[in-house]
Amino acid sequence: MRALFSLPGSAQRGHIASMCRDYLAGPGRPNILDAFARTAESFAFAVGGRSSFQKAWSDTIDTLVATRRNSRATAAHGDLLDLLLAARDPESGKALSEVEVRDQCSTMLVAGFETTARLLFWATYLLTLDVAEQNRIRVEVAAFPPEHVRCLDDLLNWPRLRQTLLEALRLYPPVAYISREAIVDDVIAGELIRPGTQVWISPWVMHRHRKFWDNPIAFMPDRFANKPSPWTGIGAFLPFGAGPRICIGATFALAEAQIVLARLLSQFKVTLDASRAVLPVARVTTAPSYEPRFQLEGV
Repeated sequence: MRALFSLPGSAQRGHIASMCRDYLAGPGRPNILDAFARTAESFAFAVGGRSSFQKAWSDTIDTLVATRRNSRATAAHGDLLDLLLAARDPESGKALSEVEVRDQCSTMLVAGFETTARLLFWATYLLTLDVAEQNRIRVEVAAFPPEHVRCLDDLLNWPRLRQTLLEALRLYPPVAYISREAIVDDVIAGELIRPGTQVWISPWVMHRHRKFWDNPIAFMPDRFANKPSPWTGIGAFLPFGAGPRICIGATFALAEAQIVLARLLSQFKVTLDASRAVLPVARVTTAPSYEPRFQLEGV
C-alpha cells in the first residue's frame, strides 16, 4: 500500500487489504464452473459475489486515483500511482485511461501483495523444517545486513536466501495452474489444438515431476545455485508463467521477499509447532490449509 498509493497504516489501507483478502478467499476462489465459462458473464447466477466486489473495488480505486489527480499539482508522492498517471504512450503521447490505471493498480496489488505473502509463508514454513538451512541463511544475512541494501545488485550478497525462495516457489508455486485459450491452430506434443480450445498448464505438477527434477518432493535449495533466472532457463519451472505473458512483477516480488525474509531472520529464529500438518490448498494462489502460529526467538 505504501509503494502503490503512499498509504500509511490507516483505516483506508486496512480496508483495501481486507477487501483483497476477502475476495481471494471467497468470490475470487476458482470453481468448477470457471473451467466451462465462455465469458466473464457466464454462470452469473453462481458468481454474484464477484460482480459486487468488482463494483466496490472499482469505486474504491477510482476514488483514490481521482484524489491523486486533483493533488498532483501540489504534491508528488513518487509511488507507483504517480508513475502510472505520468506514463505516456511512446507513439501517440496519450496517457493511460481511467480503466487502465485502475486495472494496473489491481494487477500490482495482487502480484505484489497476495502472491508475495504466500511465497514468504511457504519459505518460512520450509525453513522451520530445515533449521540448518535457516542458520546458514542467518549467517549470510549477518555478513551483509538488510540495512545495507541500496540497490538490486546488493541482493546478490544473499545467494542462499534467493535459492530458498526459488525452491519454495518450486514446491509451492503461487499459482497451481495456468489456463490459456488457443486463438489459432497449434500443435502441442503431437496433439492438434484448435482455436477456442482451453489449454491447462500445471506448475504444481511440473515442479514435482520426477522427469524434470532430482528428488522432486525434497527441499533442496542448492538445486538453484548459479541459476540467476531459472524461470527463463528451466522449461519445467513456471512460478511466474512463461513467454510474452510472464509475470511483470517477478523481479519485484523476489526482491521484496528477500528483503522481508532477511530482516526477519536477522532478528529472530523461527520455529513452528508441527503437531498439525500444514497442507496446500489451490485457491487463486496456493494457500495453507490453516494459518499456523510461528514462534519467534530473538537472536
